[in-house]
Amino acid sequence: MRPCIGRLTVRVLFAAPAYKPAWRLGGPVLSVSSLAEALVRRGHEVTVFTSDSNLDQTLEVPTGRPVDVDGVQVWYFRRWQPLRRLFPSVSYVSKSIGFLYSPHMAEALDRTVPSVEVVHTHLPFNYPTYAAARAAFAHRKPLFYHQRGVLDPDHLKFRALKKMLYLRLVERHLLRRATTLIALTEDEVLSYKRLEVDIPCRVIPNGIDANAYAISRRPAALDPLGIEPGRKVILFLGRIHPTKGADRLLEAFIRVHTAFHDAVLVLAGPDEFGLEASLRQRADALLRTRRVIFPGMVNGSLKSELLARADLFCLPSSAEGFSLAVLEAMASGTAVLLSPTCHFPEVERVGAGVVSDTSPSALASALERLLPDRDALARMGRAGAALVAERYSVDRVADMTLEAYREGLERFRAGHGG
Repeated sequence: MRPCIGRLTVRVLFAAPAYKPAWRLGGPVLSVSSLAEALVRRGHEVTVFTSDSNLDQTLEVPTGRPVDVDGVQVWYFRRWQPLRRLFPSVSYVSKSIGFLYSPHMAEALDRTVPSVEVVHTHLPFNYPTYAAARAAFAHRKPLFYHQRGVLDPDHLKFRALKKMLYLRLVERHLLRRATTLIALTEDEVLSYKRLEVDIPCRVIPNGIDANAYAISRRPAALDPLGIEPGRKVILFLGRIHPTKGADRLLEAFIRVHTAFHDAVLVLAGPDEFGLEASLRQRADALLRTRRVIFPGMVNGSLKSELLARADLFCLPSSAEGFSLAVLEAMASGTAVLLSPTCHFPEVERVGAGVVSDTSPSALASALERLLPDRDALARMGRAGAALVAERYSVDRVADMTLEAYREGLERFRAGHGG
């Protein structure tokens, strides 16, 4: 018997600004693709409409036609970039993924949406979400709207005027016509309410395949980064972005590094805002002794080894939806040091890590408490791995999503006469 919601095998259309292998966009790419693949494994049909964006790069993928990506049918569409055409010699440093307009996407959506039961958008302020929502309304399909942290008040402070105008003129109208809103956390439920949107909302966290992460630590795993086996590794893994807190973590490490001669700080991730040069300058004296390392974007086996080898993962973010990097670190058996806005208060309850204020002084105090005891860090890592396996598996998230679809479809059909 085919998997079903009630008696229906669901056909879903995802709309997202980017899809794998666009890893420079960070956690949303992993969370969206993991969910799509989990639904396909259950026998449901998932089609993804997305752009060819990889932040400041362009994916080398076929565009304008379906591509099988690990069992998911993905349509990549070429972005319209008039400035690049007019000024091809200008070097562009991306501080935003942009609107991602594609002149051919709306037509393809009009052909595809009539054959699906569910339209599920991921992330606001981009053309794929706008075009898919409009197609859902035009073809009388329920819209499931996923903000993934972007409507958080701290996120809205960046480019505030542009976002407020777009919310008022475009995004709020999409929200108010959605069938179901999806929030990663209870804080996201509040962010919807702040926009005066009274639509049924489901809280569904991100999930990962915990079995895909190694928890064994190979002594020579980080030789490519010049890190000796005996070093204590403090890891920041994420976009080098003003909200993520890499600068605050560096300041904290500068304050404590003399007390921990065996410790190194790794600041790994794409330099989205051009901040790495100033961070390198601030850490110049320590850089000469390889105490602070900037490996840039890390993927594949090196990323897995870095997560497993790290003694402590740190994310002192001031605005976070629901970090996949935190889940990956815990699944890898690594203790975590997080800010309250990472929305993982349970890490302290289960003994998987510490939640700290994001000031450099508070972070330095936390490092001073955590770094001396490697055995305690290892115990925290084991507790974190158990927490992810129990609460944040992608299969559990898929079950919660399917239940949201079932309830939303029933309500939508009742409201539309069948």
